[in-house]
Amino acid sequence: MSALNEDGIGAALRAVHADVAHSWSLKELAEISHMSRSVFARAFKSHHVGVPPLEYLTQWRMSLARDALARDTLSISELARATGYQSESAFSTAFRRVVGSSPAQFRNRSRQSGPAR
Repeated sequence: MSALNEDGIGAALRAVHADVAHSWSLKELAEISHMSRSVFARAFKSHHVGVPPLEYLTQWRMSLARDALARDTLSISELARATGYQSESAFSTAFRRVVGSSPAQFRNRSRQSGPAR
């Protein structure tokens, strides 16, 4: 992703990737980028990443969650905390909205299909 190499947007992306469990806000990410919130949000979506910053954060968290569920390394409540959710319920709701199934259903399907190649 070339946006990682951009000074402002890249700084925010590197921060998100380094600490996915942090409760990131648009204001905080814009400050890391040394931009106003509106300029940051517009540049993030339009010129660099293609989706709004907080949507990207959710998608990144769910990508990490899918990988962890497929590897079966953490309980769902541990995974919720590791990906920045205060509760298993909030995590499960977000996961279902993004992935289309509950974390438990996703994990069960992953177990049935065997290890990824």
